[in-house]
Amino acid sequence: MTKQTEDFGESLKQGLKYPWNKASRLWNILWLIVPIFGWFALIGYGKKIIRELISGKRKKIPMFGNPWVNFKQGVIVIVMFIPTMIALGIINMIPVVGGTLYMLISIFILPWLTMNFFIEETFSSLWDVRKAFDIVFGNAMEYIIAYLKTLIYSVIYGLLSIVLIGIPCYTFGYFYFLTEFYSTYKK
Repeated sequence: MTKQTEDFGESLKQGLKYPWNKASRLWNILWLIVPIFGWFALIGYGKKIIRELISGKRKKIPMFGNPWVNFKQGVIVIVMFIPTMIALGIINMIPVVGGTLYMLISIFILPWLTMNFFIEETFSSLWDVRKAFDIVFGNAMEYIIAYLKTLIYSVIYGLLSIVLIGIPCYTFGYFYFLTEFYSTYKK
């Protein structure tokens, strides 16, 4: 068993605390109220958060930084993801098995490909399906544990979204456990 499977509770606790280690940065969610520019800036900021988590900077949410840099990164992410979303849409339309394939790809392959793209920053890294499949299914138990922690995180901060504070916590910390998996098994 790996460290990830041994320390489930401690890891979950650290992940749930992550957004609160620098709580003032939760206010960055207010970029949502700035139409278009703010949305793209938040997508770029999400990429920045994921890159920081993968690099081992897991103590606190990074600074928002230059909004224009985040905006540009957000635009690049959306443009690069368009072919992926079209492909997933086509898969979803396949009669009988499409919905199941779409769900399986979205749960097991797409998160790894997304993180891989954020690190490698090449179009081909977003389509390295064989590598994603080999890593995720070659370490299936660890991935399922990381995904289970992500689901628990989502339920807790989803419920806290009723009182609004859950929204930035969910948005900025959702990938915490999956980045832990990625950084451990990326090769």
